[in-house]
Amino acid sequence: MRRRPSPSSSGPAPCVWPRAQAQVQVWGRARAQAWGRARATDSASSTSGAASATWPCGPRRRARPTRWASTSTPRSSPARPRGRRASGRSARYVTGTFADLGTGDLADFDVVYARCVLSHLPDPAPAVTAMLRAARPGGLVLVEDVEVAAVWSSPVEPALVRHVEFYVAAARAIGARPDVGPELAGALRAAGAEAVDVDVVQPVLRDPADLRIHARTMEAIADPVLAHGLATADEIDAVVARLDAWADEPGVVATLPRFVQVAGRPPGLIPPDPAPLHADPAHPA
Repeated sequence: MRRRPSPSSSGPAPCVWPRAQAQVQVWGRARAQAWGRARATDSASSTSGAASATWPCGPRRRARPTRWASTSTPRSSPARPRGRRASGRSARYVTGTFADLGTGDLADFDVVYARCVLSHLPDPAPAVTAMLRAARPGGLVLVEDVEVAAVWSSPVEPALVRHVEFYVAAARAIGARPDVGPELAGALRAAGAEAVDVDVVQPVLRDPADLRIHARTMEAIADPVLAHGLATADEIDAVVARLDAWADEPGVVATLPRFVQVAGRPPGLIPPDPAPLHADPAHPA
């Protein structure tokens, strides 16, 4: 694969999230032509020919801290065949461990992107270090994750407040980090990232069909809420029923969790960490 020139000696370029996100989306056509063949594609967001390593989002039982994937398209995603058709070749899907990143064929990626992954881990620091290690000098490491407690509504709805409390408590009880978002920039800097930049987005919900996502989420987390004694089945049913009714009330506005988006660049080749990243033994995935 043809490499781009190393970063200028004057220092890394500013790493602004929207610009970095746009780079992921537009790399495909120009760089696929320039490079010919690439080891992987970020076909969920584009038909890029850039080498990219992307961690998928999913429940903790699937987002194991020792698993990774070299494209951003899950096997079940409708974007996967579309990306394959547009790129003219099949993406290569690989599994491995974070400890493998930065070694052998699992190094020198142009973009390393994780969305809603670090919030599933008891400690995000080893994962951030592994991501930086996997990026080529001058490449991009993009991390996006949540601050669940930042959900709000107008007018204030007590059932939504209770739902968010249940979500945060249940996530913490299984060793997850539901409010990891504000920690991301510090985690990247602590791992040695340069040109770290932060952006924040928070989707607003107004349509009843969209507002019902909170009721459906409450149903989805019922098992861990019950298992950890955070509420009774009747309490959960009452919250779900109220959230469904509230979604139909006129003038309701609410949000999803706040998403913190952080972009950074590796300072150079980061030596592999000999200690593998393990899940919290007290809370196996």
